[in-house]
Amino acid sequence: MYGLAVLVARPHVPDPATNPYTGKRGGSLSKSAGLLIRYRRGEEVRAVNPQTLLRAGDVLDFQVRADGPTYLEVRFKDGTAAPQTLFPTAGTPTTPAVAPGQALPTVAPIGPSAGKVVVTAIFSDRPHPVGVPADAESRPTTAIIGKE
Repeated sequence: MYGLAVLVARPHVPDPATNPYTGKRGGSLSKSAGLLIRYRRGEEVRAVNPQTLLRAGDVLDFQVRADGPTYLEVRFKDGTAAPQTLFPTAGTPTTPAVAPGQALPTVAPIGPSAGKVVVTAIFSDRPHPVGVPADAESRPTTAIIGKE
């Protein structure tokens, strides 16, 4: 009877509502999905860190950090300006695949408006429509950067 129970038993599958997606098993946390954000101020180029204060005229650029190919959308809000999708470009209906280390072909100039800069990257394992809220299978990461 025990042998039959072992053959018929099914593994437990977690409910996505109570156990949200946490990434690929065995993935490296040091290479987990994220963006390397750099700012350019004149001739100086530096990585954005928690203490960075941006100024009007600075320009942000982005590089993918991931442990494998992934699908990506990048949203940007500069102070009181309207939010916008930086990547993919306008007219692209679904998120494109990107590779680890890939530099995104878009930049974000910082305007004179007051407030903070918010960059949200939404990573997923398959394409999703651009502009829709992140779902349970997506991994959004948000960077909030201060301005002088």
